[in-house]
Amino acid sequence: MRILSLVPAKKTIYLSVILSTLIFSSIIHGAAAEPSLFQAISERLSYMEDVGAYKAQNKIPVEDDEREKIVLSKAKELAAAHGLDHNSMERFFIAQISAAKAIQYRYRAELLTRVIPTRPIDLQSDIRPELDRLDSDIVKLFATALQSRSAIAEERRERFMSTLKSRLLVDAEREALFDAMLEVRRSQ
Repeated sequence: MRILSLVPAKKTIYLSVILSTLIFSSIIHGAAAEPSLFQAISERLSYMEDVGAYKAQNKIPVEDDEREKIVLSKAKELAAAHGLDHNSMERFFIAQISAAKAIQYRYRAELLTRVIPTRPIDLQSDIRPELDRLDSDIVKLFATALQSRSAIAEERRERFMSTLKSRLLVDAEREALFDAMLEVRRSQ
């Protein structure tokens, strides 16, 4: 009630403050999504040693073209559903799959000189559902991060690089992942 009794100049100032607060809040919300996005990518890659061990135990090759097609198709569908450009999201997922395969290959190479872990690992019932969940989370976090701006900021590269914890991921792969992140856009 009191707001209605303000003189027009004060109403304008009051509305400007509210609008500025809402805009700032959405910018902060988008920026806050980046660390979570980085963590989700790191978490997804953390499963790759287990994937490599499972494949080694079961004499399955690292390369799985059919699974890659499924992951890419789902990523594109999720991107479109969340207002993201599906082609740029596909390019990001291709970079993420490449990093995942590099970790698996390196881990399998380590296993040539030591005993394969014997703890039970079930790719189908344990790991893949988690990877699917993380894929969905990653797309949603991209959408949240891009809600208030058009792209992930280059200034976040160092933070991203330090967030990815896989000991088997080299800097060139971290860089390629971040470069692919920079290209992810909202749909037109």
